[in-house]
Amino acid sequence: MYPTIDAIAKGGIIEPLEPVKFDDNEHLYILRLSKPMIPSAGSRPVADWREFAGTLKSSPNFNEDPVALQRELRNEWS
Repeated sequence: MYPTIDAIAKGGIIEPLEPVKFDDNEHLYILRLSKPMIPSAGSRPVADWREFAGTLKSSPNFNEDPVALQRELRNEWS
């Protein structure tokens, strides 16, 4: 599991809100949550999540028993 570090940026410098110890030259990934993603060319904003409801019902990948499918997917991760 990856630890989450709450931080803010001031003047281009990332400052953790709590003390954090890092090893020298430790590799970090930073996920920026404060700014919305800029839509790519040709994409459009989604007005409502319900727009996606039912879009997979005709998919050949999801045409079996839903409970059996969930068990199969869950077993892949165990």
